[in-house]
Amino acid sequence: MVNRIDAAERRRVLAEATWRIILRDGLPGVSVRAVAAEAGLAAGSVRHFFPSQAELMNFAMTALVETVAMRIRAAAEIPDLRERVAAMLVELLPVTDRTHAEFAAYLEFLDRSRTDASLQAVADESVTAVRELIVTVLTDLRRLGMVRADLDLDEEAMRLHAFVDGLTLQLLVAPGLNSRDRARGAVQRWLKDLAPRRGEDDA
Repeated sequence: MVNRIDAAERRRVLAEATWRIILRDGLPGVSVRAVAAEAGLAAGSVRHFFPSQAELMNFAMTALVETVAMRIRAAAEIPDLRERVAAMLVELLPVTDRTHAEFAAYLEFLDRSRTDASLQAVADESVTAVRELIVTVLTDLRRLGMVRADLDLDEEAMRLHAFVDGLTLQLLVAPGLNSRDRARGAVQRWLKDLAPRRGEDDA
C-alpha cells in the first residue's frame, strides 16, 4: 500500500512539473529530461513511470481533466439546485489563477491532440464529458420545473456548451474583455433565462 501511495504521489508531482513546463515553454518544451529537471528528479526515475514522452503527455492531460472533474463533483454537493448547477458550470471556466493556468494548459493539449493520436482519445472524452454534464444538469432542471417546456434540451445543451467554451477562450486570450466575476454572472443569467416565464404552464 505504501508503494502504491508513493507512486501515485510521484505521478502527481510529475504531472504538475509537466504543466509548469507547458505554461512556461509550451508543449515543444516537454520531454522526459525536461520534466525530470523541473521535478528535481533523475531522468531514469521519470522513465520508470513514463517510458515515452507520449505516455507522459497522455497522463498529464488525463490528470488535468480529472482535476476539473473532481471540482465539479465537489460543486455537485451544494444543496440548492440552482446554485449547484451554476457552481458546476463555473468550474468549466478559468476564473481563478489556478484554473486559468489549468485551462491554458488544456488548450495547448487540445491543439496538440489534432496531430497527436496519443492525445486524441483523451481530448474527445473530455469534450464529450462536458456535453454530457450540461445535458444532465438541464434535464435535472427541467424535471423540477426550472426550465421552459418549449426548449429543446439537446439544442440548448449545444448552445450552452458553445457559450461556456466561448467564455473560456475569451478569458484565456483576451482577459481584458470580460472580468472573471462578469463571466460567473453570465452563467447565472443564462440559467435564469431558461426558467419558465411568469404565467407559463410548464407542467
